[in-house]
Amino acid sequence: MKKILTTIALSLSALMATSAMAAPDHRYDDHQRYNHAQQNKHDSRWDNNNRYDNKRVNPSRDWRKGQTLPRQYSSSRFQISDREARQLPKSSRNQQWYKVNGDYVLVNERTNRIISIRN
Repeated sequence: MKKILTTIALSLSALMATSAMAAPDHRYDDHQRYNHAQQNKHDSRWDNNNRYDNKRVNPSRDWRKGQTLPRQYSSSRFQISDREARQLPKSSRNQQWYKVNGDYVLVNERTNRIISIRN
């Protein structure tokens, strides 16, 4: 009887140890959730007045050539259609001018990268 109980006890402990080793690693999931929450926290700082952290965006100071135009500025309400009235150079194919807080930004429509910035 003692041998049977010992065998059962060892089998159960081995089964529990194997189950513990096979458990999924939730640390990776927690890391992903943390990064996603931080990204959402970062994105939520933009409000409807195009201000970031209570500061107006100044493209000529805050952005550089080659940088990606933030998604909220690539909407049609920021696009410039009457370039001649604003004395801007004519844009080439797949390029578009945008006006953001008084600055004009020329963007490559395919890559969404900034080509030029004018005050």
